[in-house]
Amino acid sequence: MHKVRNASLEIILILLVGGLIGATLAIVSNLFIIGVYWFEQQREASSLFSLSIGDQVISFSSVIYLWIAAAIVVSLKAGLGIARWAGPADSIYAAHQLNEPLDIKTGLASTLAAFASASGGASVGQYGPLVHFGATMGIWVKRFVSSRLSHEVYLGCGVAAAISAGFNAPIAGIIFAHEAILRHFSVRTIAPITVASISASALSHQWFPHLITFEISAVVPPLTEIVPTLIVLAPAFSLVAVCFMWALRYSAKSAANMKTSPVLLPFIAATLCGLVGVWLPQILGLGFSSINNMIAGEFALSLLVAILIAKLLMTALCIGFGLFGGVFSPSLFIGVAAGALAGQLMTLFGFANIASIVSVAGMAAVSSAVIGAPVTAVIIVLELTQSYAYAVAVMVSVMLCSLITNRLFGHSFFDRQLLDRGIDLLKGREAIALRQLIVGPFSEQNYVRATTQSTGQNLVHRLKSRGQTEAYIVDDGGKLLGKASIYAAIEAADNSIADFMDAQPIILYAHNSLDEAMLKVSQFVGESLPVVNAETGELQGCITEGALFQAITDVQNQARTLERA
Repeated sequence: MHKVRNASLEIILILLVGGLIGATLAIVSNLFIIGVYWFEQQREASSLFSLSIGDQVISFSSVIYLWIAAAIVVSLKAGLGIARWAGPADSIYAAHQLNEPLDIKTGLASTLAAFASASGGASVGQYGPLVHFGATMGIWVKRFVSSRLSHEVYLGCGVAAAISAGFNAPIAGIIFAHEAILRHFSVRTIAPITVASISASALSHQWFPHLITFEISAVVPPLTEIVPTLIVLAPAFSLVAVCFMWALRYSAKSAANMKTSPVLLPFIAATLCGLVGVWLPQILGLGFSSINNMIAGEFALSLLVAILIAKLLMTALCIGFGLFGGVFSPSLFIGVAAGALAGQLMTLFGFANIASIVSVAGMAAVSSAVIGAPVTAVIIVLELTQSYAYAVAVMVSVMLCSLITNRLFGHSFFDRQLLDRGIDLLKGREAIALRQLIVGPFSEQNYVRATTQSTGQNLVHRLKSRGQTEAYIVDDGGKLLGKASIYAAIEAADNSIADFMDAQPIILYAHNSLDEAMLKVSQFVGESLPVVNAETGELQGCITEGALFQAITDVQNQARTLERA
């Protein structure tokens, strides 16, 4: 009965938490998109700062709106004291460790900044900020709910709900949370994440029934005709993805190295993006209508080339120079443009009725490589088209593109962002935990302490009485001078131990991580290592190899238990 009661309570808690997070993300995600659409309509209908050139009237309202967006982003960052905007990379990192939790204020401010940027027409996306908002919301709910569920479960619920509400694809939301964020599947995580994802999709459909994002036809040629073409195009899609991610990193590095004030950088991006948008309005904002038009084959070949290059460069410029937003939606746009371009070229060579499927394959392939979630991309296509044949065809491009991009660039753009900060997710949770935990708290005081005035005979007596074979030699201020073994003490006899001690022993500093300590111990032979304050040189304690390895083993076991629960 006790087990039945606990199981019942856990199920109720899962339904409440998952339902609450799912409902919140359904509202926020859809209002985000509706709000951006409304501002987009106002911008397109505006005649601010119009000029007549011949018979054509050109409006520079895109520049004005982007200046306003830049001003809002700069004001948010300065007014709220935000050091750096947060996105999916921070959500991934938060899911893999506990010592550096998500900051609620930064998460909410980042969502507002992304909304302002997208509403102003910046070439940025909404899914990345909404994913991080979902993760932030999940962690915030965790503060008020006491349960056996770990923090990563709450975080995963928010992430899954964001993707589910954004694409109306609940299965893709579940897969994305596990594939891209948590990086593992477990019984304990799957239930609440499923509830959150399905709740977000169901409530989105109920409350916002007319909000359609993508329009994809479910008509696909026979696989024997399309698969060889998609295999040939996969390297081209991977090249597009690598160029996009390289441009994003290059833009951010260039902005960091510029002597221009950080306050002015968003305005530079707003001006350039706005001017390009005057001639190529398709690249502004989220670009969903343009994506649907490209899938339908309504853009000319020359226009596809222009918007592909412009979207790639302007997205890199906006995000790198401080007009914060996501990279997921732009990667969808760039992928569709690349696919539509390839499809039209293939049509010129006599391949009929493949432009639409190639466009969708390009969208899925490029976006999957950028976000590091190939299975999610395939499931999104499956849920949007309700076509098994479509999903199987797209899978070919997605998997090959992801494989090639992984070799050339890395697992994803988010992983590369973390790697630039010195965080390598490929090493797993254990490596992150070992990197965060320092040696100091694990040091012990069970050691023999001596001064340079101590004789070898005296030290031998003390070591024997304590059952130890090594002593640490310190000065009057407690600063470590060296280390002496019992054999050195026997050799010293009635002489001072100062002439027989090891003046340069292997030491650990109190701030060294367990990961660093493990590397040093690999070169060590002895009873224990001294733990020293790096600033003062004072001996704080010692740690044995056994104690160090036990601490490392405990960390590894905790990580494995979490992933297998």
